[in-house]
Amino acid sequence: MHHRGIVEILTAASPNSTQPGRRRLPGTAERRGTRSGLPVAGALLFGLAFIGAGVAILLLGLRVIPSDPDSVHAPWWVIQVCGVCFAAGGLAVWGMASTQWREDQRRRDAARRYSGSQALLDHGWDARGFTPPRWRRALQLVLMASFMSLFFSVMNWIAWFAHAPVLFKIVAPLFDLILLLVWWKAAVEVARAIRFGNSRVVFAHFPYALNESVQLGWVPPRGITRAEKGTFTLRCVEEYYEERGSGSDRNRWLVHDELSAETQAFDSAQTFAPGRAVELRFTPANDALPTKLAADRPVFWELEVKLARAGLDFEERYLIPIYRS
Repeated sequence: MHHRGIVEILTAASPNSTQPGRRRLPGTAERRGTRSGLPVAGALLFGLAFIGAGVAILLLGLRVIPSDPDSVHAPWWVIQVCGVCFAAGGLAVWGMASTQWREDQRRRDAARRYSGSQALLDHGWDARGFTPPRWRRALQLVLMASFMSLFFSVMNWIAWFAHAPVLFKIVAPLFDLILLLVWWKAAVEVARAIRFGNSRVVFAHFPYALNESVQLGWVPPRGITRAEKGTFTLRCVEEYYEERGSGSDRNRWLVHDELSAETQAFDSAQTFAPGRAVELRFTPANDALPTKLAADRPVFWELEVKLARAGLDFEERYLIPIYRS
């Protein structure tokens, strides 16, 4: 993992700064755990209820299911969009159930093949390193923005054409601004996926223990040969769902809390050799939590790389296998 430019990077870098204590990570959380909070069969039935309701509403909006026109108080397209939103929610639950089922199958297989490896029982690691899926975050944001566009189109119709209370007219533009922000983030992620190739973190050994130094090799993607400044942050994160609202308006939101973090930064321009690994070294706190991706409330370690450069900035996160020895 040697790269002759690493001497300059470490020389120009500020000393590692540690950030103890819990804090909420901003932005949209990327789901790392595989548990849906329901058994697979329960999640399938729950999703089926939404899909069934969505298909019925869609067929009503398409006038395949007959109805009394005098009883319909919204345009047909509004009814169709409501049906699509219900069905999409059910399909999302099915997707989570599918992920949980596949991971349960993998763990059963790993229990037979790697009974002595806590890390491989917990997650399907590549012992050599971690390469994040290049297009996953971009596609997730595009799908999220598309769903929000459909949902907010109904809200806008209610606000401006359905004689709704004034509150709707105040809230609708705020949601539209949020939607524009999500589409902007989606566009940035699509541009990054196109502009940069795959990047990777190489593990010095597998897995790491909490009581040892974590040495990593970060392999930059193609297209990055220079950065004006940047940060490399190794953090421990807890993932869980937070309920907001009450009664029928209660919603569950995926959140990430940072439990501890160690950051190394450089503030002067640095160059990178394509395909050559940059060495990084961190020292997790002895009382930090180990990785538990298979838990109902997952804990994981990630390396976040942020580089400010001319044109499009680079930002990526990599899962790091740190377990209790």
